[in-house]
Amino acid sequence: MKGSKGLKVRFLSYLSLFLSSSLFAVSGVEYLSQEKQKTLEIEEKINDKSATSLKYDWIEPIVGSYSYSKSNQVGPTGVSKYFRVSFNQPIFKSGGIYFAIQYSNANRAFKDVAFKMRESALIKNLYDGVLNLNKLDFQIQKAELSIENAKIDIQRKKEQFDNGLLDSSFLDSAILNKTALSHQLLNLKALKFSTLKSFQNISDVDYKTIDLPHFKSVSKEEFVEKNLDIAKSKEENAQTKELKNMTISNYLPTVSLYGDYNYKNDEIQFFKQAKEYKNYGLQVSMPLFAINRGRDIEIKKLEYLKSKIALKEQQEMTKREFLSLENSINILEQRVKISKEDLTLYDGLVNSAKDGLSAGEKTIDDVKTLENSKSIAAYDAKIYDIDRQLEILKLYEKMRDAI
Repeated sequence: MKGSKGLKVRFLSYLSLFLSSSLFAVSGVEYLSQEKQKTLEIEEKINDKSATSLKYDWIEPIVGSYSYSKSNQVGPTGVSKYFRVSFNQPIFKSGGIYFAIQYSNANRAFKDVAFKMRESALIKNLYDGVLNLNKLDFQIQKAELSIENAKIDIQRKKEQFDNGLLDSSFLDSAILNKTALSHQLLNLKALKFSTLKSFQNISDVDYKTIDLPHFKSVSKEEFVEKNLDIAKSKEENAQTKELKNMTISNYLPTVSLYGDYNYKNDEIQFFKQAKEYKNYGLQVSMPLFAINRGRDIEIKKLEYLKSKIALKEQQEMTKREFLSLENSINILEQRVKISKEDLTLYDGLVNSAKDGLSAGEKTIDDVKTLENSKSIAAYDAKIYDIDRQLEILKLYEKMRDAI
């Protein structure tokens, strides 16, 4: 059973890598815990049911009533039974029915966007967790190599101090550096433990088995076009527009069909009477005076105007957000480049040290120190690349169908 689960995870990982050749990655919903997946599924069903319910909210119910009573007010006790079915259904509300349906459509779209935003945030947290755990693994390995170099440095300075070639302050400084690095390593391990616990709150999958796609940068045009914050503002704007129209229509003529079916049965001693009748017709109504009519309409107009301004503001904020993240991504790309240049430099130094070791001019500690420094530079490049991925992920979180 355990093996089949591992096989499934590996298959999903390979699928994720395959799809990452396109601009966007496969959704990470499958990596969420069963509870999180079920919650998302239920939320989606609730949104669908509530949106459908709102769409038909303008249809009035057919009402049935039944009463049974006894009375001796005018003589012997009598029994009265009464049954009634009635309806009063508007069929024309000066556009109000159309606006109500349009509002329900806008509300459904708004809920869909809000759901997608919650889902994206959850998946982004999952991907953040994997990336940060991978980053911490690299940072821990980097710290261990730094400690190893610090120990070599202590040994070298101790020998120089014993031979009277070095002041004790240099040896003390090297010891303090090793101690600081050791505490840093402990802090990293503690941070990894807490990060892992947080990750396990949203996923049952071992983070090491999740092969994340390499997120690619996107253009400002794509970010704005697919932006969920802008989409949400647009749907809010559509909602306020239809609410404004609905409010205006409430003060205009309404045409309704009405009807009722009645059945009454009276029994007083030996007297029995049953009566059955129907009423139906067409009704036109309109408020002749409503003290808040002007204010209600003006409020909805102002709310619509406010939502239009909010949409424009969101569009500008989104562009500024992209430029900020793009700047962070560019800086991290330069950091990766510098680390790779250092890596190339250390390649030459390691080879030179090995030649010096063969010639008896360098020690094995010299070679080991440079090899460790080379590995540290490689880890730096990987860490900066993960930081870059984390920044790009912030863009993906805000885009429809990106994660």
